[in-house]
Amino acid sequence: MATKEGESMPVAPEAKGVAAALKKEGNELYKKKDFAGALKKYDEALASDPTDATYLNNKCAVYLEMGDYESVFRDGQAAVELGRSQRAEFEFLAKVFARMARAAEKSGDVDKAMEYYASAQVEHYSKEVERTVKLLELERKKAKAKAYVDPAEGAAAKERGNSLFRAGKFADAVAQYEDAVKRDPENAAYLNNLAAALSKIGDFSGAKRSCDKALELDPKYVKAYAKKGDLEFHAKEYHKAMESYKKGLDVDAKNAACKAGLQRVTAAINAGGNDDERRQKALDDPEIQAILRDPEIRLVLNGLSSGDQAKAQEALKDPGIRDKIDKLVASGVLQFK
Repeated sequence: MATKEGESMPVAPEAKGVAAALKKEGNELYKKKDFAGALKKYDEALASDPTDATYLNNKCAVYLEMGDYESVFRDGQAAVELGRSQRAEFEFLAKVFARMARAAEKSGDVDKAMEYYASAQVEHYSKEVERTVKLLELERKKAKAKAYVDPAEGAAAKERGNSLFRAGKFADAVAQYEDAVKRDPENAAYLNNLAAALSKIGDFSGAKRSCDKALELDPKYVKAYAKKGDLEFHAKEYHKAMESYKKGLDVDAKNAACKAGLQRVTAAINAGGNDDERRQKALDDPEIQAILRDPEIRLVLNGLSSGDQAKAQEALKDPGIRDKIDKLVASGVLQFK
């Protein structure tokens, strides 16, 4: 009820007490999942004290459990309007909006849920709601990506990319290959195509990431090992290039690209030279750092530097130690004169 000036009529303390008692009864029925009984008690409480939006919010909780989401939206909006008219605490209004957001989420309307969560945060910021929003955004992104998948469209995008690549329009080719990957994210070949195009526009780190993703999808995709090795070779990461080419040859011992790459990187390593930039880059590599911290490797290096060649050569008979020493040599960190 309202006065002519638009203000609510005061509610007698006795009526408020009755309303609170009815709410308590409703809560007990709600816990017992007697939803019809709980709604009846909350309605009675609201009739006794029509100025308290809490009872409308209680009804929203019941409707949410019942799966009656439209009623959640209806009574939730009414609770917000009533709460604002009675200058309810912002935290209360945020809880109402959050409850409506959960109803929207359960009904499958993610956009509406996001709107309600945003309103809740405006009323009263909550870290819990922030985490929920981030998860919802991630789920929405995944759903959108899943809906976009279409292998036939992926193949068409890949062909467009190939045509653009041959025409030297590498940036445009990148866009088509990226679309192909989105259309068919399980196709390792598209990622390798993307790596080739990215390398042409100078995005070598992006190209390498594409190779890594291709190999995650298909560990036996030799072309990705060859492309990754080429990228590492041009970055003067000879130890990594050697490993990539060898992994490719483990899959296909006759692969021409990996064989040629391995010969090229081996020749570069044997040529030696004082390449401080390559050595520093290797020293910043976590893998090289781990090798240098290895106690067994340190013993070998100490033996080599002190002239105890016999002890070092004995240690190098261990394939694991030999492999690590080879990586140090390939990286430029260790040089034999």
